[in-house]
Amino acid sequence: MSSTESVQPGVYGNIIKPGRQGILGLSMGVSLAGVPFILLIVFMLIQRQYILALIFAVAGVVGALLMVATKRQGRDIYQRAALRTAQKVKERSGNHLAINGPAGRAPDGKYRLPGLLTPSELSEHTDSYGNPFGLIRLEAARHYTIVFEAYPDGDALVDKSRIDAQISHWGSWLAQLGIEDGIIGASVTVETAPDSGLRLERMVTQNVSPEASDFATAVAGSITKELNGESPQFTTRLSITFSGRGVDKEGSDRGLTTMADEIGNRIPVLLSGLYETGAGTSVRACTAQDIVDFTRSAYDPTVANLIEQARAEGGTGLTWQDAGPSFASDQVDLYFHDRAVSKSWQMFEGPRGMFYSNSLKRALEPTKGLLRKRVTLLYRPIPADKTTGVAEADINNATFAGSQKQRISARQKQRLAYAVQTAKEEAQGAGLVRFGMIITVTCDRSSEFPRLDKIIPALGNPAKLRLRPALANQAVTFQAGLPLGVVLPLHMAISDNTRNWI
Repeated sequence: MSSTESVQPGVYGNIIKPGRQGILGLSMGVSLAGVPFILLIVFMLIQRQYILALIFAVAGVVGALLMVATKRQGRDIYQRAALRTAQKVKERSGNHLAINGPAGRAPDGKYRLPGLLTPSELSEHTDSYGNPFGLIRLEAARHYTIVFEAYPDGDALVDKSRIDAQISHWGSWLAQLGIEDGIIGASVTVETAPDSGLRLERMVTQNVSPEASDFATAVAGSITKELNGESPQFTTRLSITFSGRGVDKEGSDRGLTTMADEIGNRIPVLLSGLYETGAGTSVRACTAQDIVDFTRSAYDPTVANLIEQARAEGGTGLTWQDAGPSFASDQVDLYFHDRAVSKSWQMFEGPRGMFYSNSLKRALEPTKGLLRKRVTLLYRPIPADKTTGVAEADINNATFAGSQKQRISARQKQRLAYAVQTAKEEAQGAGLVRFGMIITVTCDRSSEFPRLDKIIPALGNPAKLRLRPALANQAVTFQAGLPLGVVLPLHMAISDNTRNWI
């Protein structure tokens, strides 16, 4: 094998965006909604109301053209207007503000998490091996979430065959989530932040011999000063969300005790499947205190060093009711929380063609001038009993989209080929997973974001991902980017099938 072949990364693809394709670039729902509109115009013509029919026809054509021609970053003019209206309504009602603490709005004076996680509960249990793990419960949604912390080694000095094997194991692990009963979502969060240097200082201090010479002690002390030059710190966490719905018609909650016992028995199996994926052999379940501490650091990064120091000295003593911000303001494109300000970007279009195993490397690298940067990949495994129907629907949708023109474009041919290939792989036992990505950056002042507005969206270019700001949804997107098990589509009033049509 030549040297060129040995460093060539693996090529991947075969990704299809879900949705029902209509006519003229419109969605299927909008296309079907036009049928009664056309019938109404025909009825007017029969009644010889030609002027009124002409007015309706022009209005319908203009409305459809605006929907197609005004799209920016995947949103048309109507969607952008709806976002602005929703933000104004939120600001008028005061729901964009979260004020906690003794002088805040919380009845108990605590610092609870805002938004979807306000009613959440955190408890600690033990798995079948006796290891502790934290469990986040959303009782109303019947969601139960566990968090793993991984210590990946990266791809430096790793053979291509080993990387390909790790990716294959990762794909198998994701496919297994669709087979496992009750798993409704998963996420992988890679967070980068400036290293405090406390770990290096403790390691050097604890290993200096009392009998060492003054020169050796001085050299060891200088190491912490020279190497603590804002070196980055990487943290990788995975969350898995289980459904607590029972098998009865009402889908009642199975209860904390039952779910904790079941999840505790499944944790060793889930961990064993991660060892060969590149996550490292030291993957462990986060305790309740771990979850509290990293959540508090996310909402106020300025106390991260104090939390790290307290953890090294015995623990922070923080509770789940202390993990939220004392103040938060959800603006159109920024999220202010405590002594920091964040902005989140979301993926609105996935790779259309091929991409490589290292395509996300640039997005995961540290970015200068930030308190925090989180890159979160969100996964929703499709249950094994529904994958066949989804694969066949993709073929029908791709065939319909290509039949609207006499000459099929290369992209439409590619989409149909991907749909057919997906159906073949599904028939051979492969799983299907929906995925998305959120990038959240946190700074100490908002003046940094004009620069970041150009840098962050470009991070998805190597992977052929398109990113856009989460307009009028910064607070909830910030929370979804944390490894806390917020599965956004399951909190929406509109179901998946309805969203695919419209």
